[in-house]
Amino acid sequence: MGKRTRISYLSLSFALIATFASMGCIFSKQSGAGTLEPGFSMPPRSTLLLSQVPDGSGADGVMPGSGELVRSGLGGELLKRGFQVFNSEATQQQQLLDEAKSKGATFALLARITIWEENATSWSGKRDQAGISIQLYDVATGALKGSSERTAHGVRHPNQCAPWLTQTAVAAMFGEAVDDEAAPPC
Repeated sequence: MGKRTRISYLSLSFALIATFASMGCIFSKQSGAGTLEPGFSMPPRSTLLLSQVPDGSGADGVMPGSGELVRSGLGGELLKRGFQVFNSEATQQQQLLDEAKSKGATFALLARITIWEENATSWSGKRDQAGISIQLYDVATGALKGSSERTAHGVRHPNQCAPWLTQTAVAAMFGEAVDDEAAPPC
């Protein structure tokens, strides 16, 4: 084997090692959990006031439109479960509960984006990230009845992950099956 061939094999070996080492940054993963107060269930057709979701941000700044994208997804997931959903402009718990009382809503859902970061350059090794948190309150008592948080890392773009995040966050909160080991399909 000549010197030139050994250098080629050596170069190929380093390229393969670098590729396999960076695979952890290529494949997406998720984390999160959800819970509902034991013995509690929301009656069908319950009215629910859904908070405004401020736009998310990360190291690259605020991502305009991300909040409305998440709120729309959450509203859709709640409608699928038979709840009557109304939107609020409130972003704080007490503000949301006060508005819900004045509008006769039975429940209020406070939602926020925990991270929304789009790292456009795959060579940097930084993962794109998206995460949301939701809390369900009984309007009459102000008691927290359920919550959920879900985060996805390594996504192609946070906006592409919004439907999956909202679906799994709501499902986990209501105790529905969520595959916590599965990679997000975004």
